[in-house]
Amino acid sequence: MIQVEGTLPVAIPVVIEHAATKLRKIVMRQMTAIEYLQAQTGIKEGQFIAIADLSAMTKLVDEVGTVHEMTYEMLGNSSRSNLEYLQGKRAELDAKEAAESSEAEPE
Repeated sequence: MIQVEGTLPVAIPVVIEHAATKLRKIVMRQMTAIEYLQAQTGIKEGQFIAIADLSAMTKLVDEVGTVHEMTYEMLGNSSRSNLEYLQGKRAELDAKEAAESSEAEPE
């Protein structure tokens, strides 16, 4: 599975086991075609596709390595810096996928 990791510029509030905390570490992975279409069907009227796509691809990681969902609302209500950072990570992920795909092609 192709993925990239990173640290958000601004922490996102998350409730873990009834306790509020803020997380910055992320892992973003390329979705399968089915996962992508399922994420698209979950978009509500008035929501932005860019935010929905990035939140579906991105998970938050706590200090012990547990992965947590990033919801549309979490990303949408966070800093614009986080959106721009994740857009850059998506470009990095797409480039990584393209590089791995070209390596696999026979000459």
